[in-house]
Amino acid sequence: MNRIQMILNIFLLFWWVLLPQLVMAKPLTLKLAILVETPTFASAVPDYLRPAADQGIAGAKQAIADSNRTGKFLKHHYQLQSFSAESTTELVAQALLWQQQAIDIMLVDVSSDSLVQLRQQLAADVLLVNIGNRDNQFRTKNCLPNTLHISASYSMQTDALAQWLKQRRFNKVLLISGNTIEDKLYTAAVKQSLTKFALQLVAQKKWSFNTDLRRVAGKELQAFTQVDDYDVVWVADKAQLFGQNLAYNTWLSRLVVGTNGLRANEWSYVIEAWGAAQLQNRFYQQFERHMSAKDYNAWLAVRALTEAMTQVQTNQTQLLSQYMLSDQFSLAAYKGRKLSFRAWNGQLRQPMPLTQAQALVTTAPIAGFYHPRSELDTLGIDKPLSRCNLMQTFQ
Repeated sequence: MNRIQMILNIFLLFWWVLLPQLVMAKPLTLKLAILVETPTFASAVPDYLRPAADQGIAGAKQAIADSNRTGKFLKHHYQLQSFSAESTTELVAQALLWQQQAIDIMLVDVSSDSLVQLRQQLAADVLLVNIGNRDNQFRTKNCLPNTLHISASYSMQTDALAQWLKQRRFNKVLLISGNTIEDKLYTAAVKQSLTKFALQLVAQKKWSFNTDLRRVAGKELQAFTQVDDYDVVWVADKAQLFGQNLAYNTWLSRLVVGTNGLRANEWSYVIEAWGAAQLQNRFYQQFERHMSAKDYNAWLAVRALTEAMTQVQTNQTQLLSQYMLSDQFSLAAYKGRKLSFRAWNGQLRQPMPLTQAQALVTTAPIAGFYHPRSELDTLGIDKPLSRCNLMQTFQ
């Protein structure tokens, strides 16, 4: 009897809720595009640490396939074009061409300078969705109009790690940083997080050597990390020039966190909880590799847009943007809780998995860190620290 009742309930749900939506649904097409700035790598970076050439683009394609599978019942169709280049000039030219073709929603994985150029050159009503740039300035002071941020900021990453260190009472930090622009931005975020969560910076060292560590890591790094007592080594090496060699090679036997060792990213192939294994398997079957954090960000961006179109039944960019920034929007994303946007700066709130090479360690925000609005807002730039008022650009 219980089974019959369950089937009857499902039938009634379809008849009274879903069927009217299907009957009233009108055909809609959403045209999207994705721009990727091709990264350059130093010769010392091993091939196995270099990302796939289609990173980000593959994630967007997966989301398009997922969305079209469900969207066909509502007569919704989603299209995607992609382009990658090293030159900002080429990226801007392609974006302008897409704008002429009435594509006014673009996913972008580009450097800070390129992001500014794109925003300046494109029409004000073109929506940019950042899936790769973590620069804090776009969430605090250089607030780009009509721009959403799926990618977690540097501060979201460093706050997640700092919360875990605080909980585990690893209070003394040795910070080792590289010299690239991204290293410096990440390092600044680390220092802010140390202050925010009352952790002690014992010493900071800058890596400025050209040594190939693959043969002499033990000797070189033990001498380099010989400083006062510390609980953990925090590494800032976005270029992957030395950080991968720090674990097990420090003067004191200590944990390594940051860009290497224990890391805080939006996604990792080790995540399987909350149904994530299904997404991982779909992606692997299609692209024969694991899903990266940028793939996941691109997938999230497309899914956020398609979810908004499903709810508001329109493909008008301004209405989609307004809905995504409203309190009514939420997105299920295989993370155990619904995601939403910070209305003041367009940053997507999301938990940050802390992972090592073979397993998920935990997920931030860590239990015990509270916020009056949302515990997710303990990660990254909170409203009082931001000059942004993004809602004004969507009026």
